[in-house]
Amino acid sequence: MGKKRFFDDRLKYLSFIQNTGEKKAISLKLYPHIANMSKNKSYLRILDAGTGDGTIKSNVIKCFHKYHPYTSLLITGKEISYEDLKNTLDKMPDRFVEHPNLLVTMTNVKFSELGLIENSKKIKNKKVKEFNLVLNSNNSFDFNDQISGVALGNFIKKNWGIEIDNKSRTSYSNPCVIRIYRKDNEKHLKQFINNDYENNNYDLIIASQAYRAASSVQVKVNNVIGPLIRLLNKSGQLLVTHSCGGESIQKILKLAFKDKEAFPNNAKDIIEYLKDNPFGENNKYNYGNPKNYTFKFKKAPDQTVTELFGHNTDAKWANILYVGQIPEKDIQVLESNIRLHNKVKKAIDNAGQISFKNEIFSIKKIR
Repeated sequence: MGKKRFFDDRLKYLSFIQNTGEKKAISLKLYPHIANMSKNKSYLRILDAGTGDGTIKSNVIKCFHKYHPYTSLLITGKEISYEDLKNTLDKMPDRFVEHPNLLVTMTNVKFSELGLIENSKKIKNKKVKEFNLVLNSNNSFDFNDQISGVALGNFIKKNWGIEIDNKSRTSYSNPCVIRIYRKDNEKHLKQFINNDYENNNYDLIIASQAYRAASSVQVKVNNVIGPLIRLLNKSGQLLVTHSCGGESIQKILKLAFKDKEAFPNNAKDIIEYLKDNPFGENNKYNYGNPKNYTFKFKKAPDQTVTELFGHNTDAKWANILYVGQIPEKDIQVLESNIRLHNKVKKAIDNAGQISFKNEIFSIKKIR
């Protein structure tokens, strides 16, 4: 299939989301922005530009219903991973009960192609594979049965594959789009399904850990942030959140890999670059001040061996490596140096409670 990449390692990913409170911490930062979305529109569009296991997307829908219970929600999720697509869909049945006027769309295309997926038959000469699932009934049991059914399952197995080139770059086998909605709300959503409405840009875009922390500012902007801000409605907002280490994390990583800087730039650097290299001559954006927030490693009870990566020290180390996005080859070099490896483990033990730090900032389109 191609070379293995660090962030494709499912075990490390699962360890991180299970052993830390990042998903909850991110969701808490999003809720005020969802609450403040316009209450004067009949529908609002949200893009989750990287759904992961679907926890944040599910939380966004819950929050949306609390503050906008009668507004149609058109929410799109971008996710190339087959496993994460399935995990996300597994969290959706209850959401269709709570918020009936809901259109859930999933796609696997690149950031630069998100603006094409709704109204293009082909992307880069590949036919767009589409599947519309119309939910019958009015309860989560039946909805779950239909979402996990054979028809959608076969579509995913056949089309939602990935290709990895000789430079370890991942892409889709086929550009795909899945739409799911309730039949009893089809009349409210028909125009969006047929794409016969004027504006299909987004009122809110969420980019959570959408790029590698070690990437240059130019790469982050050109590959992710730039394409996303082009998809904003007037007064639409892009929320970007990413890892920036934390004092204890960076100290341990520097001890282990003294010549590497896992977090070479921050939100301020990105904003300054955007101001000097604007995207779109006729568009103007406001940049919110970056804010830091933290979340912690969840310590297992004493004498308890955790299910992922064993003892607390090993689990902490796995999570630090994950958030630092350290390549496997560098990890192997470190582990072959027994003295340094033991020194790193001792530093983890001495650090006590491990806290991870993220940044969040906003970009708002004002005209």
